[in-house]
Amino acid sequence: MSRWMIAVTLTLAACSSGGREVQVEVAIPGPDSVDAPVAHLQFVALPYDRDSIIKALQGTRSRPEPLTRRLDSLYTRFRKPFGLYALRAYQVQTLSRNQAYLRQRLDSLPRNAPGYDSLYAAFTKYADSIAAVRKLRDFAQDELAIARIDLGPTIDSLRKIMIRWEDSTYRGYDSVTKSLSGGIGREPFADSTGADGKVTLTLPSGKWWIYARSWDAWDPHSEWYWNIPVTGKRVILDRTTGSRRPRY
Repeated sequence: MSRWMIAVTLTLAACSSGGREVQVEVAIPGPDSVDAPVAHLQFVALPYDRDSIIKALQGTRSRPEPLTRRLDSLYTRFRKPFGLYALRAYQVQTLSRNQAYLRQRLDSLPRNAPGYDSLYAAFTKYADSIAAVRKLRDFAQDELAIARIDLGPTIDSLRKIMIRWEDSTYRGYDSVTKSLSGGIGREPFADSTGADGKVTLTLPSGKWWIYARSWDAWDPHSEWYWNIPVTGKRVILDRTTGSRRPRY
Protein backbone atom coordinates (compact mmCIF):
# COMPACT_ATOMS: atom_id res chain seq x y z
CA MET A 1 0.00 0.00 0.00
CA SER A 2 1.39 3.43 -0.92
CA ARG A 3 2.35 6.06 1.65
CA TRP A 4 -0.54 8.37 0.80
CA MET A 5 -3.02 5.46 0.81
CA ILE A 6 -1.88 4.56 4.32
CA ALA A 7 -2.27 8.19 5.42
CA VAL A 8 -5.82 8.34 4.09
CA THR A 9 -6.79 4.97 5.54
CA LEU A 10 -5.65 6.03 8.99
CA THR A 11 -8.19 8.87 8.95
CA LEU A 12 -11.11 6.43 8.66
CA ALA A 13 -12.76 5.69 11.98
CA ALA A 14 -14.00 2.31 13.07
CA CYS A 15 -17.68 1.74 12.35
CA SER A 16 -20.16 2.18 15.17
CA SER A 17 -23.35 0.13 15.55
CA GLY A 18 -26.65 1.33 14.07
CA GLY A 19 -27.53 4.23 11.78
CA ARG A 20 -28.70 7.65 12.90
CA GLU A 21 -30.62 10.68 11.78
CA VAL A 22 -28.65 13.89 11.20
CA GLN A 23 -29.99 17.32 10.28
CA VAL A 24 -27.90 19.39 7.89
CA GLU A 25 -28.44 23.17 7.95
CA VAL A 26 -26.87 25.65 5.52
CA ALA A 27 -26.68 29.45 5.78
CA ILE A 28 -24.31 31.94 4.16
CA PRO A 29 -23.96 35.74 4.28
CA GLY A 30 -26.08 37.57 1.71
CA PRO A 31 -25.45 41.00 0.18
CA ASP A 32 -26.51 42.54 3.51
CA SER A 33 -23.87 40.39 5.31
CA VAL A 34 -26.64 38.63 7.27
CA ASP A 35 -26.61 34.84 7.21
CA ALA A 36 -29.57 33.45 5.28
CA PRO A 37 -30.67 29.83 4.65
CA VAL A 38 -29.53 28.34 1.35
CA ALA A 39 -32.34 26.47 -0.36
CA HIS A 40 -31.72 23.48 -2.65
CA LEU A 41 -27.97 23.40 -2.06
CA GLN A 42 -26.51 20.09 -3.15
CA PHE A 43 -24.01 18.37 -0.89
CA VAL A 44 -22.46 14.94 -0.54
CA ALA A 45 -22.24 12.66 2.49
CA LEU A 46 -18.82 10.98 2.32
CA PRO A 47 -17.59 7.96 4.31
CA TYR A 48 -14.04 9.36 4.21
CA ASP A 49 -12.22 12.64 4.79
CA ARG A 50 -12.04 14.36 1.41
CA ASP A 51 -9.44 16.89 2.58
CA SER A 52 -6.98 14.19 3.60
CA ILE A 53 -7.22 12.65 0.12
CA ILE A 54 -6.68 16.00 -1.59
CA LYS A 55 -3.67 16.69 0.62
CA ALA A 56 -2.21 13.25 -0.07
CA LEU A 57 -2.66 13.61 -3.84
CA GLN A 58 -0.99 17.00 -3.81
CA GLY A 59 2.09 15.59 -2.10
CA THR A 60 4.92 17.87 -3.07
CA ARG A 61 2.92 19.39 -5.95
CA SER A 62 1.84 22.56 -4.24
CA ARG A 63 -0.18 25.12 -6.16
CA PRO A 64 1.92 27.22 -8.53
CA GLU A 65 2.43 30.31 -6.38
CA PRO A 66 3.16 32.85 -9.15
CA LEU A 67 -0.09 31.86 -10.85
CA THR A 68 -2.20 32.03 -7.70
CA ARG A 69 -0.70 35.40 -6.76
CA ARG A 70 -1.62 36.84 -10.17
CA LEU A 71 -5.14 35.47 -9.91
CA ASP A 72 -5.53 36.75 -6.35
CA SER A 73 -4.49 40.23 -7.49
CA LEU A 74 -6.97 40.19 -10.38
CA TYR A 75 -9.73 38.87 -8.12
CA THR A 76 -9.12 41.70 -5.67
CA ARG A 77 -9.42 44.29 -8.42
CA PHE A 78 -12.65 42.74 -9.69
CA ARG A 79 -14.19 42.30 -6.24
CA LYS A 80 -14.68 46.03 -5.58
CA PRO A 81 -16.88 46.88 -8.62
CA PHE A 82 -18.76 43.59 -8.28
CA GLY A 83 -19.42 44.13 -4.56
CA LEU A 84 -20.64 47.69 -5.14
CA TYR A 85 -23.02 46.56 -7.89
CA ALA A 86 -24.32 43.68 -5.71
CA LEU A 87 -24.95 46.12 -2.86
CA ARG A 88 -26.80 48.65 -5.04
CA ALA A 89 -28.89 45.93 -6.69
CA TYR A 90 -29.80 44.56 -3.25
CA GLN A 91 -30.78 48.04 -2.06
CA VAL A 92 -33.07 48.55 -5.07
CA GLN A 93 -34.65 45.15 -4.45
CA THR A 94 -35.23 45.87 -0.76
CA LEU A 95 -36.69 49.34 -1.34
CA SER A 96 -38.96 48.03 -4.10
CA ARG A 97 -40.20 45.24 -1.85
CA ASN A 98 -40.99 47.72 0.93
CA GLN A 99 -42.73 50.03 -1.51
CA ALA A 100 -44.85 47.15 -2.82
CA TYR A 101 -45.90 46.36 0.75
CA LEU A 102 -47.02 49.97 1.26
CA ARG A 103 -48.91 49.85 -2.04
CA GLN A 104 -50.84 46.83 -0.80
CA ARG A 105 -51.74 48.63 2.41
CA LEU A 106 -52.83 51.76 0.53
CA ASP A 107 -54.98 49.71 -1.86
CA SER A 108 -56.75 48.12 1.10
CA LEU A 109 -57.72 51.49 2.65
CA PRO A 110 -60.22 54.17 1.61
CA ARG A 111 -58.61 57.53 0.90
CA ASN A 112 -60.30 59.10 3.95
CA ALA A 113 -59.03 56.41 6.32
CA PRO A 114 -56.90 57.54 9.30
CA GLY A 115 -53.23 57.20 8.46
CA TYR A 116 -53.76 57.06 4.69
CA ASP A 117 -51.95 60.35 4.10
CA SER A 118 -48.91 59.31 6.13
CA LEU A 119 -48.74 55.97 4.29
CA TYR A 120 -48.97 57.75 0.94
CA ALA A 121 -46.18 60.14 1.95
CA ALA A 122 -43.99 57.16 2.88
CA PHE A 123 -44.86 55.49 -0.44
CA THR A 124 -43.83 58.60 -2.34
CA LYS A 125 -40.58 58.82 -0.38
CA TYR A 126 -39.77 55.24 -1.33
CA ALA A 127 -40.32 56.10 -4.99
CA ASP A 128 -37.80 58.94 -4.75
CA SER A 129 -35.29 56.72 -2.93
CA ILE A 130 -35.63 53.93 -5.48
CA ALA A 131 -35.03 56.32 -8.37
CA ALA A 132 -31.87 57.63 -6.71
CA VAL A 133 -30.48 54.19 -5.87
CA ARG A 134 -31.28 52.88 -9.35
CA LYS A 135 -29.02 55.56 -10.78
CA LEU A 136 -26.24 54.44 -8.45
CA ARG A 137 -26.90 50.81 -9.39
CA ASP A 138 -26.76 51.57 -13.11
CA PHE A 139 -23.49 53.45 -12.66
CA ALA A 140 -22.06 50.53 -10.68
CA GLN A 141 -23.24 48.16 -13.41
CA ASP A 142 -21.36 50.19 -16.02
CA GLU A 143 -18.21 50.08 -13.88
CA LEU A 144 -18.59 46.32 -13.48
CA ALA A 145 -18.92 45.90 -17.24
CA ILE A 146 -15.67 47.81 -17.72
CA ALA A 147 -13.95 45.57 -15.15
CA ARG A 148 -15.20 42.45 -16.95
CA ILE A 149 -13.74 43.68 -20.24
CA ASP A 150 -10.48 44.76 -18.63
CA LEU A 151 -9.86 41.77 -16.33
CA GLY A 152 -12.03 38.93 -17.61
CA PRO A 153 -9.86 37.60 -20.48
CA THR A 154 -6.71 37.41 -18.34
CA ILE A 155 -8.59 35.74 -15.49
CA ASP A 156 -10.08 33.16 -17.86
CA SER A 157 -6.68 32.44 -19.41
CA LEU A 158 -4.96 31.93 -16.05
CA ARG A 159 -7.80 29.78 -14.74
CA LYS A 160 -7.43 27.44 -17.71
CA ILE A 161 -3.81 26.91 -16.71
CA MET A 162 -4.87 26.25 -13.12
CA ILE A 163 -7.52 23.77 -14.25
CA ARG A 164 -4.89 21.81 -16.18
CA TRP A 165 -2.75 21.70 -13.03
CA GLU A 166 -5.71 20.45 -10.98
CA ASP A 167 -6.64 17.82 -13.57
CA SER A 168 -3.09 16.50 -13.49
CA THR A 169 -2.69 16.65 -9.70
CA TYR A 170 -6.03 15.07 -8.79
CA ARG A 171 -6.22 12.57 -11.64
CA GLY A 172 -6.27 9.64 -9.23
CA TYR A 173 -9.03 10.99 -6.97
CA ASP A 174 -11.86 8.88 -8.39
CA SER A 175 -9.94 5.61 -8.21
CA VAL A 176 -8.78 6.35 -4.65
CA THR A 177 -12.26 7.17 -3.37
CA LYS A 178 -13.78 4.17 -5.13
CA SER A 179 -11.22 1.92 -3.48
CA LEU A 180 -11.85 3.47 -0.07
CA SER A 181 -15.64 3.19 -0.38
CA GLY A 182 -15.35 -0.43 -1.40
CA GLY A 183 -12.96 -1.18 1.44
CA ILE A 184 -15.25 0.17 4.15
CA GLY A 185 -18.48 -1.00 2.54
CA ARG A 186 -20.21 2.39 2.28
CA GLU A 187 -20.77 4.61 -0.74
CA PRO A 188 -21.05 8.41 -0.86
CA PHE A 189 -24.51 9.76 -1.58
CA ALA A 190 -25.82 13.17 -2.58
CA ASP A 191 -28.73 15.16 -1.20
CA SER A 192 -29.87 18.78 -1.07
CA THR A 193 -31.41 21.20 1.39
CA GLY A 194 -35.09 22.11 1.31
CA ALA A 195 -36.64 25.53 0.91
CA ASP A 196 -35.68 26.34 4.52
CA GLY A 197 -32.01 25.44 4.01
CA LYS A 198 -32.34 22.22 6.03
CA VAL A 199 -32.65 18.50 5.41
CA THR A 200 -32.62 15.40 7.61
CA LEU A 201 -30.46 12.44 6.57
CA THR A 202 -30.39 8.86 7.76
CA LEU A 203 -26.72 7.91 7.83
CA PRO A 204 -25.62 4.26 8.04
CA SER A 205 -23.26 3.29 10.82
CA GLY A 206 -19.70 4.55 10.60
CA LYS A 207 -17.95 7.85 10.29
CA TRP A 208 -19.20 10.45 7.79
CA TRP A 209 -18.28 13.87 6.46
CA ILE A 210 -20.57 16.42 4.82
CA TYR A 211 -18.93 18.03 1.80
CA ALA A 212 -20.46 21.07 0.07
CA ARG A 213 -19.67 24.23 -1.86
CA SER A 214 -21.76 27.37 -2.21
CA TRP A 215 -21.53 30.68 -4.03
CA ASP A 216 -20.22 33.85 -2.40
CA ALA A 217 -22.69 36.72 -2.73
CA TRP A 218 -19.84 39.25 -2.66
CA ASP A 219 -17.38 37.66 -5.06
CA PRO A 220 -18.03 35.47 -8.14
CA HIS A 221 -14.42 34.27 -7.97
CA SER A 222 -14.71 32.77 -4.50
CA GLU A 223 -16.92 30.20 -2.82
CA TRP A 224 -17.82 28.77 0.57
CA TYR A 225 -16.36 25.32 1.20
CA TRP A 226 -17.22 22.73 3.85
CA ASN A 227 -15.88 19.30 4.70
CA ILE A 228 -17.39 18.71 8.13
CA PRO A 229 -17.18 15.48 10.15
CA VAL A 230 -20.52 14.32 11.49
CA THR A 231 -20.16 14.15 15.28
CA GLY A 232 -23.71 14.78 16.49
CA LYS A 233 -27.32 15.11 15.40
CA ARG A 234 -26.79 18.44 13.57
CA VAL A 235 -24.26 19.59 11.00
CA ILE A 236 -24.26 23.34 10.47
CA LEU A 237 -22.67 24.70 7.32
CA ASP A 238 -22.14 28.43 7.77
CA ARG A 239 -19.37 31.03 7.90
CA THR A 240 -18.08 29.66 11.22
CA THR A 241 -17.69 26.06 10.06
CA GLY A 242 -16.65 26.69 6.45
CA SER A 243 -13.96 28.61 4.67
CA ARG A 244 -14.17 31.22 1.94
CA ARG A 245 -11.85 30.10 -0.84
CA PRO A 246 -10.78 31.55 -4.19
CA ARG A 247 -12.14 29.69 -7.18
CA TYR A 248 -9.00 28.92 -9.13
